[in-house]
Amino acid sequence: MLLIPLVILLVVLAILFRPEEGLFNKAKGLILGAKDVLPNVSVGLEEQKAEVTISDNHRAQIVSLGNTINSMLGEGKENCFGRYEQFSELGEKGTSLTFELQGDKTLLTVHGGAGGKQTIPDLPKQFPGMKPCVVAGPGEEAAHFVSHFIKGEELIYPYYSPVSSLTIFTDPSVLDENSVRVPELELKNDLDDRGWLFTPDGQYVCFFPTNDFNNDGEDGIGKAKFTLSGFFVKKSVPYRINQGELQQCS
Repeated sequence: MLLIPLVILLVVLAILFRPEEGLFNKAKGLILGAKDVLPNVSVGLEEQKAEVTISDNHRAQIVSLGNTINSMLGEGKENCFGRYEQFSELGEKGTSLTFELQGDKTLLTVHGGAGGKQTIPDLPKQFPGMKPCVVAGPGEEAAHFVSHFIKGEELIYPYYSPVSSLTIFTDPSVLDENSVRVPELELKNDLDDRGWLFTPDGQYVCFFPTNDFNNDGEDGIGKAKFTLSGFFVKKSVPYRINQGELQQCS
């Protein structure tokens, strides 16, 4: 950095004390020559761009999610559940995942880096034949889902909501929990699903926005529906799967 003021000083001295013809060209030569000894700051910027990544822990969890989604797609996968490695707190490293329906496939884009706004180049993934959905919505979808799959009552439609996009992230206002945002439903809620997904037909893959205190409503179902401990254990998805009353996708 000390070279910059020295170059400027040389140019000024040349103008003041050597006012002969061609001085401008000589001064220009001094300035252009200086670029050969000044540091190349763009190298540092390129290195920063190349370092955009996410933690190994989050990477493994995203791979697990992708593998689970693929295992739930196709014929014969009706009203079954899939299990992936539940995400640790994504906000810890600024990681977020966005699923977006594009034609006959769904694209997953992962963001991270400074402020969690840079795309991770080696993680975007396409899921041909997948359509995203959530067990929530204004048509009593969550209540209908719980009535049939948790309480064993008659199946009532609708019991899930197709959506065009959703984002999984950590909301700074909610400590130690991940959240899910669904713009078209104007929904933002916790995602304490213990790593469970659901498909009604081998095409739609549903995420579970969750509420505390086992409440079921427009914004999702009670998180106790995914626990294997506590008072509500016998009214949970994993318990009913273990009992053979619900099907896990294979």
